[in-house]
Amino acid sequence: MADEVMETLRGLNSEDTECIIDAEIYDDDEDSDGVVVPELQGTLSKWTNYIHGWQTRFIVLKDGTLSYYKSEQDSGFGCRGSISLYKANIKAHQFDECRFDVSVNDCLVWYLRASSPEEKQRWVDVLKSYKSESGYGSENSLKRHGSAISLVSNTQSTTSAGSFTKRGIRGLKEKLAEIETFRDILIKQIDTLQKYFDNCAENVKNTSKK
Repeated sequence: MADEVMETLRGLNSEDTECIIDAEIYDDDEDSDGVVVPELQGTLSKWTNYIHGWQTRFIVLKDGTLSYYKSEQDSGFGCRGSISLYKANIKAHQFDECRFDVSVNDCLVWYLRASSPEEKQRWVDVLKSYKSESGYGSENSLKRHGSAISLVSNTQSTTSAGSFTKRGIRGLKEKLAEIETFRDILIKQIDTLQKYFDNCAENVKNTSKK
């Protein structure tokens, strides 16, 4: 077990500095309704703490999860942290034109900065688009799933049983995909810890021989 817990601790020791560069949008994936689900990855600045300040981090949006890595090269060793967009709030900063925040119930907040206001807006638009297209509460998503419930009036229309069934199945698929994503993240973190503890054990062994 000692061999399993430490490589991720390396990722937990320091938080993340300042910059943003190119981001790539992937529009190849479509959901079961034929709606394009945007994905995004690129380099942003992430606020860590008052000692380290803003740190450059590689940010990835995939399968409803926003994850960050120390760098693009480190993305194969497990993420440093992640947020599910289904329950997240995306908000542009009131005064800083390059900054936006992603939060979950005010308990977990990521402060992110782009290299330009245009780049920041690109990220905000894609994240909000993903959230609205996920089928959680927006008027457009309700219409897209065949619901005739109006969000601006109290008039309730009848909807076919097939529409409700379809939406229920879609919601279940999204939940399963979310669970699958967190499982993969956990597996990567465990693998990273294993490598770290192996290195620690090897260093201790070499030190004891001297």
